[in-house]
Amino acid sequence: MQSAPPVRDIVLVGAGHSHVAVLRRFGMRPEPGLRITVVAREVQTPYSGMLPGVVAGLYDEAEIHIDVARLAAFAGARLIAGQAVGLEPNAQRVLLDDRPPLRYDILSINVGGASGAELPEAAWLTPVKPIGGFLPRWRRVADALAQGPLRILLIGGGPGSVELALAMRARFPATARVTLATGDAEVLAAHARGARRRLAKRLAASGVEVVTGFFAAAFDVAYVTARDGRALEHDHVFWVAGVEASPAFKSCGLTTDDDGFIAVDHCLRSLSHDNVFVAGDAAAMVGQPRPKSGVYAVRQGPTLAENLRRCALRRPLRAYRAQRRALALIGVPHRGAVASRGGLSVSGRWVWRWKQWLDRRFMARYQALPAMPEEAPALHPALQAAAPAAMRCGGCGAKLGADLLNRVLARLDLPEDASLLQGIGDDAAVMRLEGTHLVLTCDGFRAMIDDPYRFGRVAAHHALNDAYAMNATPRYALALVTVPAMADALMEEDLYQVMAGAASALADEGVTLVGGHSAEAAELSVGFMVAGAAGNQMLPKGGLQVGQRLVLNKPIGVGVVLAGAMRARVAGEDLMAAIEQMDQSNAAAAGILAEHGATACTDVTGFGLAGHLSEMTRAAGVGATLWLDALPRLSSAVELMGAGAASSLQENNEQALGDYACDAHMRQGVAFRLLADPQTAGGLLAGVPAALSDACARALRDAGYPHSAVVGEVVDAGLSVVPGAGLPA
Repeated sequence: MQSAPPVRDIVLVGAGHSHVAVLRRFGMRPEPGLRITVVAREVQTPYSGMLPGVVAGLYDEAEIHIDVARLAAFAGARLIAGQAVGLEPNAQRVLLDDRPPLRYDILSINVGGASGAELPEAAWLTPVKPIGGFLPRWRRVADALAQGPLRILLIGGGPGSVELALAMRARFPATARVTLATGDAEVLAAHARGARRRLAKRLAASGVEVVTGFFAAAFDVAYVTARDGRALEHDHVFWVAGVEASPAFKSCGLTTDDDGFIAVDHCLRSLSHDNVFVAGDAAAMVGQPRPKSGVYAVRQGPTLAENLRRCALRRPLRAYRAQRRALALIGVPHRGAVASRGGLSVSGRWVWRWKQWLDRRFMARYQALPAMPEEAPALHPALQAAAPAAMRCGGCGAKLGADLLNRVLARLDLPEDASLLQGIGDDAAVMRLEGTHLVLTCDGFRAMIDDPYRFGRVAAHHALNDAYAMNATPRYALALVTVPAMADALMEEDLYQVMAGAASALADEGVTLVGGHSAEAAELSVGFMVAGAAGNQMLPKGGLQVGQRLVLNKPIGVGVVLAGAMRARVAGEDLMAAIEQMDQSNAAAAGILAEHGATACTDVTGFGLAGHLSEMTRAAGVGATLWLDALPRLSSAVELMGAGAASSLQENNEQALGDYACDAHMRQGVAFRLLADPQTAGGLLAGVPAALSDACARALRDAGYPHSAVVGEVVDAGLSVVPGAGLPA
């Protein structure tokens, strides 16, 4: 957590081998006043050194990936899952795909390179870089190889292509017919003679055909043709040849070399812009040119981290001195390896063990992060029991507990209004106003995710969902935003990003943002007052009818995922899955529920599924039964809940479970406690005629809500849960 207001923003574009070192080092030694933001195309970044091991079947994919979301949480950094498409260095802005530009004070680029040719986009051609794009396509090729023979053509003659060719043959000796084609006179032309000789023998012994002097010039579905007219037949082509500069930064205004790579000095700083740093394949090191290799990116990481810190603090930078010759460790079948450095080479199983040790040591730095400290308040033991949790997750939208809120409402002496048709206790207020029915609602919360743009979108959806739950059409919105004290430029940027996100979500729904208010506060937060028109049929909470089925259109478990993410306990892909659920409108779902005869509906949010269902049954004077097996849930939520993770409001929500008839064993189960998990921009829960409920769930799934399900039924009285085998006890 920040110990001082942020003053400067360091933006890391890319999550390559250098930047993961930067994040780890800032996590180990934070710098008060500096805010780190990482923009990552993929929230799981693969380590290239172990890629051939995945192809050979020696590792699973999880073993070679670094989870950027967990690493960013450990570093106290903001994570923005997005694609950088350009740069405006004079304006100090990174251009992002499908969202507003991002401002920076100091920028670091570690995005790797692009494929070494203008390759056609085709299902039968796969560039190995970026590796994140290679792996899904390799899985499809591997599935095909498991069914029968394929002609595999690898273009390239470096260590990567040799290692991949050997790995494919080792994994599929009966079906992978592998040809390796290179434009050089022999493979590994830049490596030691002994290494070339050893690996040429390995290739021949493994059945890999080697074609030299082959400069690929034309591609089609059956052949790759060289400049000299030779053609090689294939079923699938893997491009493992040279690396080109990323198109996003090739002509962005930074000084580059003749090939378009960003020119940097001995401190890894741009020659033209002293607040821009570059590492890895994207960099051209002036005065010490080196081949494009992950070895250099790994070694640049510590120097880059130190120089980003020093640049922000206006201190002299540290020089990076690249080793003249990099060590190449090339794996071969049957757990062997060849080492090559300069004119020397050795081979043997001991080299393989050495490579294993180096690779696993590197990965352990980023996969086995130190535990994040729990910052407990310094209170006397006698006061500790009543103290709130120090780390508030915000996964419930930072709502107050239902019991606390109800006690306050009971103490208020609110006047009655004859024009009020639905009021306190429902998702929105509905009133008669000059011949029409006006719907008003308000909602808001503090930031529960790092990305202010996505937070703005989620907050807007959250507020609109209250209107949709009443089968209303929202028309106008007012915003109330608070921004924490920071440097003026950072406050302006955060306000812009959160409002740009909110405005985009509102515009998607045809809602006009007509004004609002902003203020300084301890945390970033946003709320909305939404006004709209009531539909032909309102869907109040109290409209449940005995015999109806309960239909839910989104999974539960968002609260515990967000709580776990704050403590770096959630995989990046699982966090993104939760955010995608929150950043999805319920407008279409509301229409489908109404079309299928729904008479009651609510938006499942901070009080959890059990809490909101309890509100509905009390208002209607009925009971309900939930079917645990049928409940849609985020898969990671079950594991997190089983490990003891919980949102800040979990304990308060569990008090609502006291109404449910269950034995003691079930009450202690993970599945039962998931019913109390707080949601943010959650799903709609509705009572639908039993005869139409299955069709309603199918229509919701067809409309883009894949988790939609019939989850229970409305009964005469009482609340109960039917256990099942689908969720753990």
